[in-house]
Amino acid sequence: MTRLPMVLTDGTAVTFVSCHRCERREWLVPASDSTWEPMPIESVLARSARKAR
Repeated sequence: MTRLPMVLTDGTAVTFVSCHRCERREWLVPASDSTWEPMPIESVLARSARKAR
């Protein structure tokens, strides 16, 4: 399992997880109750896009 915490361009803290055995990949964000919630890839891409000047 690969676990990679990072901060997106808009400041959102996320963790990317990837399981090499089952080939599952997921982006997670911390929830208010100390658990994790999945974030759709479309949201990750939108939040990490550079803003036009």
